[in-house]
Amino acid sequence: MDYQKILKGILDIGEAMTNSGAEIHRVEDSMYRLCRSYGFNKVNCWVIASNIQATVETPDGEIITQIRHIVPGEMNFDRLDYLNNLSRKACRETPDAPELRTRLEEVLNRPKQPRLMHYIAGIMGGAGFAVFFNCDLMDSIVAVLASIIIVFLGEVLERRERNPLVFNAIISFIVEAFILCCVHFGFGHHSGNITVGVVMLLISGIGFTNGIRDLIHTDTLSGIINICRSVLGASGIAIGIALPILLMKGVM
Repeated sequence: MDYQKILKGILDIGEAMTNSGAEIHRVEDSMYRLCRSYGFNKVNCWVIASNIQATVETPDGEIITQIRHIVPGEMNFDRLDYLNNLSRKACRETPDAPELRTRLEEVLNRPKQPRLMHYIAGIMGGAGFAVFFNCDLMDSIVAVLASIIIVFLGEVLERRERNPLVFNAIISFIVEAFILCCVHFGFGHHSGNITVGVVMLLISGIGFTNGIRDLIHTDTLSGIINICRSVLGASGIAIGIALPILLMKGVM
């Protein structure tokens, strides 16, 4: 066994699980199980939302340490399901490093959801919450258009901007300006209700929930990081919505 590449493959799986939205304790547990299945004598794994570290002792007595910085990615629970299955199968069969990499590539290269599905989900979410917050027919139409803008801008910005504060501020600013213009020219009636509805698409509920869960599982640092990211995202939403209201107050 090439234990260097085996450990690299295990970190690759852990990184993919973290990027797909897995809880920190699940990633650590999977890595510990994989390392023990491959016969490492001593295993020390440490995972937070932005970093993975593992130090192991091989059956030959060699000490190996690998560290991986994790760049935040888009949550993908379909991929996470297959990664969980891969980690369990790898524990049972312990394939060599090339085979483990091949199986991981098969999971990572699974077909993505069609872009149309993203837009449909965004429209259903934004318009649905708008109706929930007492929007009438014209308001709901504006909410549908605003939801399409949010999904489109999200696809454009995710390749260029990783900071949740800036990401949400830019999208919120453009969408709020669009909503205010629509209401001003008579295409909608309740800008506040529309805003509250469509902004639900930007709120990071999963990140905040995972942060609380990490704190409960005593993964304190990871929990704080996830909660801080959610707070930054919420701050970006607040800034992005407030600026158009202040700028257009004397115009509309």
